[in-house]
Amino acid sequence: MKLNVLTLALAATLFGSLTANAQLVIEERRPPVVVEHDQPATSTTTVKERGGLLGTEKKSTTVTTGAGVDGDCTSKTVHKEDLTGSKTVKKTNCD
Repeated sequence: MKLNVLTLALAATLFGSLTANAQLVIEERRPPVVVEHDQPATSTTTVKERGGLLGTEKKSTTVTTGAGVDGDCTSKTVHKEDLTGSKTVKKTNCD
């Protein structure tokens, strides 16, 4: 009986010392670093669509905006494909 009491007291002492050690841990957290990049001079957006009979027609529209040699330019390219063939139309507008 005395042996069980001593074992229990020893276990409680060890558990208490482990808990005390865990409280001594200090964490240092630094704020995250944020890196900002300059925006590109041009931006491009592409939209792809499917339609027609069983999805046989494809249409891809690409719009590019940005600074050109003569000022701000907008370029729009439309590419269509279907069972009869394909066609591409490009339009550029500079201010």
